[in-house]
Amino acid sequence: MPSADTNLLHYSRVTSAATRSRYALAIATLAAVYVVTARAGLTMDAVAGFATLVWPPSGVALAALLIFGKRLWPGILIGAFAVNVLTGAPILVALGIAAGNTLEALFAVYALRRIPGFDPSLERVVDVIGLIGFAAILSTMVSATIGVTSLYLGGIVSQPQYMETWRAWWLGDVIGDLLVAPVLLVWASAPREFGSRKRLLEALALGASVIVASILIFGAAPSGLGVFAQAYMFFPLLVWAALRFEQRGAVSTAFIVSVIAVAGTAMHSGPFVRPHLHESLFALQTFMGVTAATFLAMGASISERRRAEDEARRAHARAAAANAAKAEFLAVMSHELRTPLNAISGYVDLMSLGVDGALTEKQRASLARIQLNEQHLLSLIDDVLSFAKIEAGRLNLDIQTVLVRDAIASLEALVRPELQKKEIAFSCDSSDDRLSVSADPEKLRQILLNFLANAVKFTGPGGRIRVGAEDEGEFVRIWVSDTGIGIPGDHIARVFEPFFQGEQGPTRRYPGIGLGLSIARDMARAMGGEVALESAVGKGSTVAVRLPAPLKRLTEG
Repeated sequence: MPSADTNLLHYSRVTSAATRSRYALAIATLAAVYVVTARAGLTMDAVAGFATLVWPPSGVALAALLIFGKRLWPGILIGAFAVNVLTGAPILVALGIAAGNTLEALFAVYALRRIPGFDPSLERVVDVIGLIGFAAILSTMVSATIGVTSLYLGGIVSQPQYMETWRAWWLGDVIGDLLVAPVLLVWASAPREFGSRKRLLEALALGASVIVASILIFGAAPSGLGVFAQAYMFFPLLVWAALRFEQRGAVSTAFIVSVIAVAGTAMHSGPFVRPHLHESLFALQTFMGVTAATFLAMGASISERRRAEDEARRAHARAAAANAAKAEFLAVMSHELRTPLNAISGYVDLMSLGVDGALTEKQRASLARIQLNEQHLLSLIDDVLSFAKIEAGRLNLDIQTVLVRDAIASLEALVRPELQKKEIAFSCDSSDDRLSVSADPEKLRQILLNFLANAVKFTGPGGRIRVGAEDEGEFVRIWVSDTGIGIPGDHIARVFEPFFQGEQGPTRRYPGIGLGLSIARDMARAMGGEVALESAVGKGSTVAVRLPAPLKRLTEG
């Protein structure tokens, strides 16, 4: 029986053999594709028999190395060598040309991989710029220079022909990188769901429109320079493709137009026809190169924007979910905290009544402090609970017609102990006793109590607080004014932010958690109103709520 080590060694050998076979097959396939596409390009009136303005292999080679890795470079070398030998180049010249073609693809891949986060799907503008600059413009110069120099040294190209041959070689490679490579790269990226049937029909309509327009433009007989403008007729179709189908639509449309345009121009049709075919192809390929680069960048820009919008929507959804969870937590905690506080309040009341025996004055003073702090803590919890309900969208309203005088009259009794303690003068300005608002009575009381509590808190001993209301047509304005410390101008907008406080740190002079005005504004807006604040440091503040007047009252008026 063979040992485990023997089995493992046998498995490793089989695996290595299979890997080498797949690698050899990939190289052979790339070489074959290179030869087929190259032979097709060389039929297009190649300059000196070797430099053609239609050279798809450059795009095939670039896409193959980007998708499958640089280790497939022998496929380019073998394919380029074979096609040049078949075209009639001497062995050494064919080797020189093949080396240039291979170095072109390797240089382009190396440069593109230096771009941080380079994505072959070309959905970022920086990746498209890299493809245009590093691959289409720079790397193609390597192949054109080495290839044409090899032809010159081999006596195939004369010195006067050198620059014309170099230009045709370079432009043919540029077009391959701008039209062929993007199609292969984009469609080789992770597949996406096509979408609805309506979107599929739109894609078919776009494809049909592109084919028909291209045939009409590039299949027509040339009739002077005025026909040249017809080449731009398919620009709206390219814009349609980029806007609706992003990069895949842009590169696919440009490729289809290019194939039909080359075929039409080769048959002496279309707006780019010149006396000689290579002149016609030069005009066409220059136009197509600029067009392809433009719409590659446009497609990438649209893809980037849509990704940013999708990410913003996902971030908003995550934030909304987190906010809802936070609001739910605050609501539960606030409810749970109220239970022991109610128990504390009940026992304090029982002790104050002497149920468990008579109390000394010192004990009564201690109970009064306990009760005061319990009420303060309960007020804070009520604020947190209200804030949580607003954040969770669970603010229930019972809109009624509320007399303003009744709402104001109930306020003074709630803060009278503090008013007396600080010797603050309190007054209510006279107003129409019939003045009323459409509001939830409890929410209105909470808003006005918050205004008044803040006024008492920030007004020093001997100060003054005034409350009043006035008719503003469709709205009624209820305001609370004080002679307190005031608010700096740069803090006025921020006081409505949840948990914002003018003084920070443990040494601040005024208690609170910074929710009062935020809650008041949200409640007022929920009732169709608004809260406004005017203040000056050292002179006091006026905070007001504007609420809708009842419809009945407006009709009678």
